[in-house]
Formats: sequence, C-alpha cells, structure tokens
Amino acid sequence: MKKLTVLVLLVVGALSLASVDSMAERLPVSSQSVLVVEHLNDNYKVSKQTVLFDMVLNQLAIEQLIAQYVEMLAYNNGLDPKDIFRAFDGDFGLAAWVDSEGLDRVIAILGPISNPRTVKTAIEKLLPQLLPSDIKLSIAVDQEYLYIGDIEAYSMVGKGYNLSLVKSDLSPGFGYFYVDMGGTIQKGSVWNEEGILIAEALSIPLFEESRERFHVALEGASVDDLEVTRHLPLVSGFARIDDLSFLSELEFVGLGLVPLELEALRIGNVSFVDFSKDMTGEIMIDANISVDDIFSSLMGTQGTASDDSESVGYSYVVRAGYKGSIDDARSMIEKTDPDLQVLVSGDVLIVEGQYIWIQDGWLYVSSKNQIRTNEELQNGVVVSELKTYNKLLGFVGSDGFARLFIDSGYILTGLMGLEIESGVLINSEFIEDMSVIRSLVVIK
Repeated sequence: MKKLTVLVLLVVGALSLASVDSMAERLPVSSQSVLVVEHLNDNYKVSKQTVLFDMVLNQLAIEQLIAQYVEMLAYNNGLDPKDIFRAFDGDFGLAAWVDSEGLDRVIAILGPISNPRTVKTAIEKLLPQLLPSDIKLSIAVDQEYLYIGDIEAYSMVGKGYNLSLVKSDLSPGFGYFYVDMGGTIQKGSVWNEEGILIAEALSIPLFEESRERFHVALEGASVDDLEVTRHLPLVSGFARIDDLSFLSELEFVGLGLVPLELEALRIGNVSFVDFSKDMTGEIMIDANISVDDIFSSLMGTQGTASDDSESVGYSYVVRAGYKGSIDDARSMIEKTDPDLQVLVSGDVLIVEGQYIWIQDGWLYVSSKNQIRTNEELQNGVVVSELKTYNKLLGFVGSDGFARLFIDSGYILTGLMGLEIESGVLINSEFIEDMSVIRSLVVIK
C-alpha cells in the first residue's frame, strides 16, 4: 500500500511538472521576462479560499459582477460566454523578449484548451471593446493553444525556454516568474498552503560590487525591536538598513519585493534618500483609514471626512531614525527643491500639507499634526501582539530587514460586523551565503 501511495504521488508530481514544462517549451528561448501559471482555473479556485480573497470575490460579489459583465458582452455580440471562460481551463504563459531589430516583443499563451478556434473567434470580437483603440493584438491558434501578441515575431524566434533557470533555489509552486533586469535577476514562485496563499521572490545581484554593498547594508539587520512599538492599525511597515546611502546608487527595482521603497517616500518632491546622511537606518511607516468612511462610501452617505485636512478618514505617518536637527531637515528640503514652500510653526515644518518634526531621535512626517499623530499612535496597536500577524509570521520566520503588514481583517471586521482574521504580510531578508534578497508574501 505504501509503495502504491508513493507511486501515485510521483505520477501526480510528474504530471504537474510536465504541465509547466509543456508551456515553457512554447516560450521564446531568448525571453528576458517569463510568467508561467499552470491549471489556471483549478488553482484560482483554491487560491480564492483564502479569507481575504473569499471576502472580496465571494462575499462582496466581485467575482459575480465580473462574470456578469463578461456574459453581457458575450450575449451582446452573439457569443456563448462559455467560449470565453474556456480560455482559462488550461495553463498560462507570458514572455517578453527583444527581437533582432531591438524591438520589444510580447506573447501570451493559453492552453491546452478544447476547440481553441471558437475561443479565438470570441476573443477577437471582445478584445477591441476592452482595450484602448491604439492597441492592436494579433491572435493565432494551433490544435490546443491560443496565442495573443506579436505573432509574426513569435513565429520567427526559437522556442524552448529553460525553466530550470527559474525553478532553481525556489519553493515548488503552481506559478513561476523570471525577470532579467540587467544588473539583477528577479524570480519567484507562488503556491497554496493550509488555506494561505504564498509567493516567494529572489532578487539576485549579478555584479560583485552590488553583492558587496548588499552585505554592508543588510547583513545582520533585523526589525524585531521595531514591531514592538505602537503602530496605526491598518498598515504597519518597518525596515532597518545599515547603509542607506547605497540606495541612492542602486536601481530600486533591484530590491525586488522589499516592502518599503524609500524612493517613493517623499516630502513634497524631496525623496527620503536625500536625508540618508543624517538617517540612522530605522524606518517605520503606518497608515490607517476610517472604517466608517469606507462603509459610508459604499452606502453613498457622508462619513467622517470633510474638507478639513485634519478630519479626513485617511492618515499616515513615517518615522525615520534621525541624528540631525529640524533646521538640518529644513535646509535639505530647501536645497533639494528651492521652489518648495516650507512653513514653520515652532519646531514643526509644514510642507504641502505634511507635518514634519523631530521627536525622541525620530524624524516624523505625518498627514496630521503632532498632537493628533501621537494620540493615534498611542491608541494604535503593538503589531507583535496581533494574532493574525503572528500566524503569518510563522510562514516567513523571524528574520528580516524589512516587513510590511496589512491587517485586512481590521477593515473586513468593521464592514461585515463580525470578527474576521485576515491579513497580508511581506517579509524581506538577506540570505548572506547566497548574497540574495528573499521576499515572501503571505496572504490569509
């Protein structure tokens, strides 16, 4: 009996790998970016069993609304909706490459599917109604597969992408992606586990100089002490990067799924990276939105929001370890963007509706004034004490230099009127012996 069980598992595993590899055989051998997902329909059904996707797709009826819209389009064009949905019965492949003339090319492949010609006819009628008029896509089929994209260029390129390049060092999954960004390789996989959807991504620097800078900035960095402070209840992010200056010399896409992208943090037009020489490397980002305002918006009534910026339902605060003074911060802002108006109120700067001050060694940038911000943080949460956070943390481990937690259960509980445990956790850690950044996205 045991031998039979092992044999069955081996056969199932072989068939699963064959599905992914079968799609890879059709992708251009010179692809620089690749996405492969097997058994679209089956894995979608499993993935939407996670609490978050079930609430959004089923309980809030988003899936039903999309299906009804597609059915309406189909019937209005004399089509059978089943011919459209059948396109997603098999696997999906997407590839981008550069042709011999230096032009970017893209191909999307769906299959195997039954009667792909009927599916092709349906999609040819519907796509022009869904895409901008300046986008023209060619569609072709063979006996089992549907091809959408640069068909002529695809017909002239060699096929057979080496998927082993993608799978190496990754956890097995039903989907894989690979992107060659020049100085960095990014690749990942996605799978379901115990009602949780998990995605893994590796960011691999190709040059020795980049690897050395990664070691200097990230080796041994941990955010354990930052998760025990008080945060706003919806979104909590924290990072520790020992050498922030290297970020200004690095393409930020090279950091992969690092949940805190410092280039996107700005005071007016001034990036946080411009303050790096006075920053100690610790960063915390929090955001919140009034559940009452969300509910009121859905019901078409007025919530707590008003024209007063101090009363809007949305709030955020960024805290960065800072060894400079408020005058240093003001000088940096005015030097970097002389046209930016900086208002001064005591020890607080006001720039385009943002309040900036220094408190206990932290540079604060907030959507609300100092008193309101401190009140909201004091009434906030200690992330490390949250049940959902700790459950998701069990899938990623305690190591990490950057972490972002979205407590979707906080919003869903307020909307549905019953306690719902749901959340999204993104964790990034530096794997020293491989010189790579490993990020995990865990969704409940």
